[in-house]
Amino acid sequence: MKRHITRGPRDRVARAVASSIMETAQRKVREQGYCSLVLAGGNSPREVYRLMASGSVNSAGCRQAAERHDSGRQWDRTVLFWGDERCAGPEHSNFRMAQNALIRHIRIPKNNVIPMPQVTAESRQAARQYEMTLREVFHTRVTRPLRNGFPVFDIILLGMGGDGHTASLFPGDAAALDEQERWVIDVNAPSGSPPGNRLTLTLPVINSAENVLFFVTGADKAELAEEISAGRRSDLPAGMVTPSHGTLHWFLGR
Repeated sequence: MKRHITRGPRDRVARAVASSIMETAQRKVREQGYCSLVLAGGNSPREVYRLMASGSVNSAGCRQAAERHDSGRQWDRTVLFWGDERCAGPEHSNFRMAQNALIRHIRIPKNNVIPMPQVTAESRQAARQYEMTLREVFHTRVTRPLRNGFPVFDIILLGMGGDGHTASLFPGDAAALDEQERWVIDVNAPSGSPPGNRLTLTLPVINSAENVLFFVTGADKAELAEEISAGRRSDLPAGMVTPSHGTLHWFLGR
């Protein structure tokens, strides 16, 4: 596993995240004809998505890459997935946040947007449904071979909570953290915001990705993020993210 850490002011780091995603997506489309991108929820990625939609990034060549995406040359070959979803109602879902900040501002085919189902009391069935959807997509459209039975996403964007959770994998949830077969599971997150049922990709799926990007901001998370990004807190879910054949990049904004 390759590990990189980028630190700086929040706005600059957000631009670095957007730049990294767009450059990697462009490269993957050029190399294999498509890019599979998993989006994160929460509040932190909102500014990253806005930058991706606008093309306002500060890296050489990235504005050109953004323009190519927006013209349909790239986004029509990028397939969007989600890392987790919460029981928050459609107006406050992770999908709706990404839709408002990114999706409605770009030209992407509707069938390239593959959100998790709305989370209800039947969250276990919703998890099975999304896993079946992923298996079908990886069999018919994203034709990259599985790795040890798990999909290989090109890019997974993650956030981190103040307790060290990532996606909807929370500290102390042994059943979720020890899952070794399923791609998608339902969890109960009493400490989540909001608390309740959630869907999440599992650790083996995350750790099979080619590129995993953490975007973490806020003084309340800074110390823990430094410890985890340095590899010193493997007891926490975010510290368990170690893509064995990929690259792990921490973007820490202050």
